[in-house]
Amino acid sequence: MNTIGKYLHSRLRLKTLLLTAVAFGTAPLVWAQAAGAPPAIEFGVAEMFMQAHVVVKAVMIFLALCSLATWAAFVEKLMAFGRVRKANQAFLQSFRQQSAGPNLPAGSEDSIMGCMWLAARDELDHFRKTHTATPTPHQADRLLQRIALSASIVQERELSRLGGWMGMLATIGSTSPFVGLFGTVWGILNSFAHIAVMKSTSLAVVAPGIAEALLATAIGLFAAIPAVMIYNKFTRDINGFVGALDNFSAEMVSIVSRRFDSAG
Repeated sequence: MNTIGKYLHSRLRLKTLLLTAVAFGTAPLVWAQAAGAPPAIEFGVAEMFMQAHVVVKAVMIFLALCSLATWAAFVEKLMAFGRVRKANQAFLQSFRQQSAGPNLPAGSEDSIMGCMWLAARDELDHFRKTHTATPTPHQADRLLQRIALSASIVQERELSRLGGWMGMLATIGSTSPFVGLFGTVWGILNSFAHIAVMKSTSLAVVAPGIAEALLATAIGLFAAIPAVMIYNKFTRDINGFVGALDNFSAEMVSIVSRRFDSAG
């Protein structure tokens, strides 16, 4: 009778637990505890990384470094482009105000446009020192060509400096998915080799290795997608600088040409 009483008491306790679990939506957990099943093992990103093969780990670390380099380039370029844009706007406003007067504006090294104008002023000053008489139309045309060429040299140099990290962003954006895919393939190969050693086709044997391998592809996409977006953003910004500098070069040559027309 004592055994029967203990059995009825345990059944009543299990029924009470199940009714409580159904009320709170935790019935599967109670069933597992009642059946004596081991608790679920947490298998997150950190655990997948720690259990991955050394080659897959190296791929993940490399892709993480690529992602850090991408965001470092984003911050650096965002600040640099902002400074250049602000300096160009300030110089262009001052240049237009001073060019309306009788004398040509002074140069400045604080902006790309200022450097372009300094190169043009140097060419113009050299011409004035070597030609004391009024220049002929042919000489004036050649001077304007040299001014435009000097300004374009400065423009290309400064634009090349602005695009210093663009090659790295393009490389990360185009190759990171393939690097991640290499880690995935290596991890899957390692998982199949583990199946052969264990002589078991159970999903519990192969699933962790495949999950670790797919994590490499996920990190590769995480590194590639921002790199492509940032590269496209700064490419558009550089194209905007090119258009603005080309317009300034044409405006600068027009001002010098008008001064020659009024002088001769």
